[in-house]
Amino acid sequence: MVSEAGLLSKQNGRQQIQRSAYSVFFDERFSIPLDPSALEENSLRFSVFGIDEDERNISTGVAELKLSDLDLSIRPFNAWLYLQDMNKATDSVGEILLSLSYLPTAERLTVVVVKAKNLVWTNGKVTADPFVKVYLLQDGRKISKKKTAVKRDDTNPVFNEAMIFSVPAIVLQELSLRVTVAECCEDGRAENIGHVVIGPAAGGMGITHWNQMLATLRKPVSMWHPLRQS
Repeated sequence: MVSEAGLLSKQNGRQQIQRSAYSVFFDERFSIPLDPSALEENSLRFSVFGIDEDERNISTGVAELKLSDLDLSIRPFNAWLYLQDMNKATDSVGEILLSLSYLPTAERLTVVVVKAKNLVWTNGKVTADPFVKVYLLQDGRKISKKKTAVKRDDTNPVFNEAMIFSVPAIVLQELSLRVTVAECCEDGRAENIGHVVIGPAAGGMGITHWNQMLATLRKPVSMWHPLRQS
């Protein structure tokens, strides 16, 4: 297995091949000269490949990280990135940036709804007023709900709101989160745009984010999640 990391359309680096590996550890570093003013317009793309018996590169998946979403002046960014199969169609209706942290001593789970982007409104509307609902689930049953303020006429809303849930450590592995982005309708109803599930029973980035939170207790872990139609 081999992975490549590169500044889109500009530079790239390639890691060493690891043979017959399912779980791999590279521990390699790449340095890419970049002017601070260019952070707003550049992205990093990570491509992972397997190599078959004929020494052909077989794509495993791709992850992209927009540098404008990070504040690298404060501290280095460290997180798991979910690899997406570029050959498969996606039903994403936008993305949401969430931060998770768990404090064992206080038995407190904190979910920060940071921001969303590229939201696709229901019924083909050009604009709408989005907000976010966060559900705490136990065995699939809703046991708590919190929501953000409404952002008026904003396809890329910034929320920066923290939701705090009291969660005993003994039941932590029985819980999951369902985060739903919705829009306010003129008649006062709320229409769901899309959602993401995070927790032990989730798949893809949902379980990756949860496991990363458990591996770095007390420290917030931020990740982007694609929103699936509700």
